[in-house]
Amino acid sequence: MEMSFFDRVKIHALSNEYVNLKTAGQQVYCNDQLICSPTMWDRKLLRHSYALYGVIKREVMQIRFHLAGDVILESKIFKGTAQSVSDYKTIMNAMLELESEARKCGLEIIKAEIGHTHLSSCYIDKNKFKLCLLSKSDLEVARRLKQFRDYPIEIKAIAKDGLVFKKVFK
Repeated sequence: MEMSFFDRVKIHALSNEYVNLKTAGQQVYCNDQLICSPTMWDRKLLRHSYALYGVIKREVMQIRFHLAGDVILESKIFKGTAQSVSDYKTIMNAMLELESEARKCGLEIIKAEIGHTHLSSCYIDKNKFKLCLLSKSDLEVARRLKQFRDYPIEIKAIAKDGLVFKKVFK
Protein backbone atom coordinates (compact mmCIF):
# COMPACT_ATOMS: atom_id res chain seq x y z
CA MET A 1 0.00 0.00 0.00
CA GLU A 2 1.39 3.35 -1.03
CA MET A 3 1.81 6.06 1.61
CA SER A 4 -0.29 9.20 1.15
CA PHE A 5 1.44 12.47 0.32
CA PHE A 6 0.29 13.86 3.67
CA ASP A 7 1.88 10.93 5.52
CA ARG A 8 5.16 11.52 3.65
CA VAL A 9 5.09 15.21 4.64
CA LYS A 10 4.37 14.22 8.24
CA ILE A 11 7.36 11.86 8.29
CA HIS A 12 9.62 14.63 7.00
CA ALA A 13 8.23 17.00 9.64
CA LEU A 14 8.89 14.47 12.41
CA SER A 15 12.44 13.92 11.19
CA ASN A 16 13.19 17.68 11.31
CA GLU A 17 14.74 17.51 7.82
CA TYR A 18 13.17 20.80 6.80
CA VAL A 19 13.31 23.78 9.13
CA ASN A 20 9.90 25.12 7.98
CA LEU A 21 8.04 21.88 8.77
CA LYS A 22 6.99 21.49 12.40
CA THR A 23 4.74 19.16 14.33
CA ALA A 24 2.51 19.94 17.29
CA GLY A 25 0.99 16.74 18.58
CA GLN A 26 -0.52 15.02 15.56
CA GLN A 27 -0.68 18.21 13.49
CA VAL A 28 1.84 19.37 10.89
CA TYR A 29 2.61 23.05 10.22
CA CYS A 30 4.63 24.94 7.66
CA ASN A 31 5.15 28.67 8.23
CA ASP A 32 2.20 28.75 10.69
CA GLN A 33 -0.13 27.10 8.20
CA LEU A 34 -1.76 23.82 9.20
CA ILE A 35 -1.23 21.02 6.69
CA CYS A 36 -3.83 18.26 6.60
CA SER A 37 -5.49 15.68 4.39
CA PRO A 38 -8.44 16.76 2.26
CA THR A 39 -12.01 16.22 3.42
CA MET A 40 -14.77 14.99 1.14
CA TRP A 41 -15.78 18.61 0.52
CA ASP A 42 -12.17 19.53 -0.36
CA ARG A 43 -11.97 16.69 -2.90
CA LYS A 44 -15.34 17.71 -4.38
CA LEU A 45 -14.14 21.29 -4.80
CA LEU A 46 -10.89 20.10 -6.37
CA ARG A 47 -12.84 18.06 -8.96
CA HIS A 48 -14.47 21.32 -10.10
CA SER A 49 -11.00 22.60 -11.04
CA TYR A 50 -10.86 20.15 -13.94
CA ALA A 51 -13.53 20.56 -16.63
CA LEU A 52 -13.99 18.56 -19.83
CA TYR A 53 -12.11 15.53 -18.47
CA GLY A 54 -9.16 17.65 -17.34
CA VAL A 55 -8.74 19.65 -20.56
CA ILE A 56 -9.72 22.89 -18.80
CA LYS A 57 -7.85 23.55 -15.56
CA ARG A 58 -8.83 26.47 -13.35
CA GLU A 59 -8.84 27.44 -9.71
CA VAL A 60 -12.21 27.39 -8.01
CA MET A 61 -13.46 28.78 -4.71
CA GLN A 62 -16.42 28.25 -2.43
CA ILE A 63 -17.35 29.83 0.90
CA ARG A 64 -19.06 27.83 3.61
CA PHE A 65 -20.58 29.16 6.81
CA HIS A 66 -20.72 26.74 9.72
CA LEU A 67 -23.71 27.64 11.88
CA ALA A 68 -24.90 26.46 15.28
CA GLY A 69 -26.61 23.08 15.16
CA ASP A 70 -24.19 21.71 12.52
CA VAL A 71 -25.93 23.68 9.76
CA ILE A 72 -23.74 24.59 6.77
CA LEU A 73 -24.54 27.28 4.22
CA GLU A 74 -22.57 27.24 0.96
CA SER A 75 -21.99 29.91 -1.66
CA LYS A 76 -21.96 29.09 -5.33
CA ILE A 77 -18.67 27.76 -6.70
CA PHE A 78 -16.63 30.58 -8.21
CA LYS A 79 -14.52 29.65 -11.24
CA GLY A 80 -11.30 31.47 -12.06
CA THR A 81 -8.23 31.01 -14.21
CA ALA A 82 -5.34 28.56 -13.89
CA GLN A 83 -3.60 30.93 -11.44
CA SER A 84 -6.33 32.92 -9.71
CA VAL A 85 -9.93 32.61 -8.64
CA SER A 86 -11.29 35.66 -6.86
CA ASP A 87 -10.73 38.98 -5.17
CA TYR A 88 -11.63 40.67 -1.91
CA LYS A 89 -14.79 42.34 -3.23
CA THR A 90 -16.25 39.11 -4.63
CA ILE A 91 -15.52 37.22 -1.43
CA MET A 92 -16.96 39.98 0.77
CA ASN A 93 -20.18 40.12 -1.29
CA ALA A 94 -20.60 36.34 -1.08
CA MET A 95 -20.01 36.46 2.68
CA LEU A 96 -22.61 39.22 3.08
CA GLU A 97 -25.15 37.05 1.25
CA LEU A 98 -24.37 34.08 3.49
CA GLU A 99 -24.59 36.28 6.60
CA SER A 100 -28.05 37.38 5.45
CA GLU A 101 -29.12 33.74 5.02
CA ALA A 102 -27.73 32.91 8.48
CA ARG A 103 -29.77 35.74 10.03
CA LYS A 104 -32.91 34.41 8.30
CA CYS A 105 -32.20 30.99 9.86
CA GLY A 106 -31.72 32.67 13.23
CA LEU A 107 -28.55 30.68 13.86
CA GLU A 108 -25.17 31.87 15.15
CA ILE A 109 -22.21 31.79 12.75
CA ILE A 110 -19.53 29.52 14.21
CA LYS A 111 -16.98 30.16 11.44
CA ALA A 112 -16.58 31.06 7.79
CA GLU A 113 -14.53 28.72 5.63
CA ILE A 114 -13.07 30.06 2.39
CA GLY A 115 -11.72 27.16 0.35
CA HIS A 116 -9.99 27.45 -2.98
CA THR A 117 -7.81 25.21 -5.10
CA HIS A 118 -4.13 25.55 -5.98
CA LEU A 119 -3.15 23.75 -9.17
CA SER A 120 0.65 23.91 -9.05
CA SER A 121 2.48 20.77 -7.92
CA CYS A 122 3.81 20.04 -4.45
CA TYR A 123 6.74 17.72 -3.87
CA ILE A 124 8.93 16.58 -1.05
CA ASP A 125 11.91 14.26 -1.10
CA LYS A 126 15.39 14.05 0.37
CA ASN A 127 16.75 17.08 -1.51
CA LYS A 128 13.76 19.13 -2.63
CA PHE A 129 10.71 20.50 -0.94
CA LYS A 130 7.93 22.65 -2.44
CA LEU A 131 4.45 23.08 -1.02
CA CYS A 132 1.51 25.05 -2.44
CA LEU A 133 0.95 27.09 0.70
CA LEU A 134 -1.54 29.91 1.07
CA SER A 135 -0.09 32.91 -0.72
CA LYS A 136 0.54 36.32 0.83
CA SER A 137 -2.47 37.66 -1.06
CA ASP A 138 -4.65 34.78 0.24
CA LEU A 139 -3.64 35.62 3.80
CA GLU A 140 -4.08 39.37 3.27
CA VAL A 141 -7.64 38.90 1.97
CA ALA A 142 -8.50 36.85 5.06
CA ARG A 143 -6.92 39.48 7.35
CA ARG A 144 -8.92 42.25 5.67
CA LEU A 145 -12.16 40.27 5.91
CA LYS A 146 -11.57 39.49 9.58
CA GLN A 147 -11.33 43.20 10.45
CA PHE A 148 -15.08 43.53 9.92
CA ARG A 149 -16.32 40.11 11.08
CA ASP A 150 -16.80 38.88 14.65
CA TYR A 151 -16.52 35.17 13.84
CA PRO A 152 -13.42 33.13 12.93
CA ILE A 153 -12.43 32.99 9.27
CA GLU A 154 -10.62 29.92 8.02
CA ILE A 155 -8.89 30.23 4.67
CA LYS A 156 -7.65 27.11 2.96
CA ALA A 157 -5.82 26.13 -0.20
CA ILE A 158 -6.55 22.68 -1.56
CA ALA A 159 -3.58 21.38 -3.55
CA LYS A 160 -4.05 18.91 -6.37
CA ASP A 161 -1.51 16.60 -4.69
CA GLY A 162 -3.77 15.75 -1.75
CA LEU A 163 -2.72 18.36 0.80
CA VAL A 164 -4.74 21.16 2.36
CA PHE A 165 -3.11 24.27 3.80
CA LYS A 166 -5.17 26.39 6.16
CA LYS A 167 -5.00 29.22 8.61
CA VAL A 168 -7.70 30.47 10.98
CA PHE A 169 -8.08 34.16 11.79
CA LYS A 170 -9.90 34.39 15.14
